[in-house]
Amino acid sequence: MAQTEKTDSPEESPQEQNGNLKDGLMANSGIFYGWWILLALAIMRVMASGVGNNVRSLLVIPLEEEFGATRAQISLMATAGSLAIALTGPLGGWLMDRYGPRRVMFVSLVFASSGYVMLAGAQSLWQVIVIFTIPLGIAYNWAILNSGAPILNNWFDRGKARALSLLNVGHGAGALMLPFMALAITELGWRQAMLIGATAMVVVGFPVVWIARNTPEEMGLAPDGDPPVVKTDGSMLSAAQSGMTLSQAARGPFFWAIGIGSACMLFVNSSIAFHLVPLLVWKGESQSFGAILLSTQLTWTVPVVLGVSWAADRFDGTRIMTVMMSVVLVGVVVMLWADAIWAYVLAVSLLAFGGSHWAILWAVLGRQYGRAHYNIIRLSIYSILIAGMSGAPYFAGLTFDRTDSYAPWLRILLVVGVLGVISFAIAAATRTRSTPKVKV
Repeated sequence: MAQTEKTDSPEESPQEQNGNLKDGLMANSGIFYGWWILLALAIMRVMASGVGNNVRSLLVIPLEEEFGATRAQISLMATAGSLAIALTGPLGGWLMDRYGPRRVMFVSLVFASSGYVMLAGAQSLWQVIVIFTIPLGIAYNWAILNSGAPILNNWFDRGKARALSLLNVGHGAGALMLPFMALAITELGWRQAMLIGATAMVVVGFPVVWIARNTPEEMGLAPDGDPPVVKTDGSMLSAAQSGMTLSQAARGPFFWAIGIGSACMLFVNSSIAFHLVPLLVWKGESQSFGAILLSTQLTWTVPVVLGVSWAADRFDGTRIMTVMMSVVLVGVVVMLWADAIWAYVLAVSLLAFGGSHWAILWAVLGRQYGRAHYNIIRLSIYSILIAGMSGAPYFAGLTFDRTDSYAPWLRILLVVGVLGVISFAIAAATRTRSTPKVKV
């Protein structure tokens, strides 16, 4: 998208006032600066997907062998981290609303990078769990998963779902790195592989913070590259202060329905993603095949998220999420009965819809509630859904420890999926009818 020309003014532009050569060059390159930010954030997602949370599935068997722990005990590193993220979600939202997501991203990135180094030196399972709870749980989540969305929500309006989906494309594309991380764990050991993760976080993460800006208004711009609207006193008119408060949002049924539906979606997705490698080993396949299939599932989210975001910028996003939850439900059924490669591929292709709903969810919330208190509303709902899915990996592992089978757990996921479909349907029926349909 071409950047609009600025109006003549005797005052210096924000770029000149800041004296920042980078902002001046990029903002005047003929490309809307929001696209540069999106590109930078997507690159960070590529890196994080390959060396971050998705690697936990690759660590289940190595940690089991080194510490002599059960699957349920190892799964606590995901459960404890999820609970901590859920409890601190509103705090993170308040900090982003108060100080801006860019500052929160920087501080969290420092802690997350340190977490990989600490993990490489962990001497017991409880240390691993603590590390995955705080530096690689809360801090990683704030730095990688929850700072980019509010920035893009501010920079894009008409193409909000498209921009957020392109951010998620980075997450899916980064899954192509998982086989290499699996190879590093096998050949170098999981501790050395974690040091590779720390290096990647530093090399990629901090330049992204340098490029990002919280809002277009900081640079004298407007969302989507549109001409800034100037008030009668000469100042810019900003949409940053418009929107519902958290208390107003929480009084409506939409808030709870969309939260519960998303929690069900993640409950299914997270438990299968975390246990996919050991699940396939249980079915008689190899660990390397499991890593390839996990990479396939995450990579397939790229075309899926692009397709559903295109639809969400034109139609009701809550109805689209209802369909997505239904597709995931079918994926669980296929995985339950799968016993051949083609069936496994079909199952993970359907389950990929469960990891593709983030962009749609954040776009729906941005249009439903506005920008003023977006972060605290978004992360309060995020807390609901993270709390709802936090026990999924642990109970999946516990079920396997007690039954030596994943089949009972997959049947439980079918019930959770039905609840998710019902919740999304309620959200679609109660959304704000005045929300405009966006044409891009």
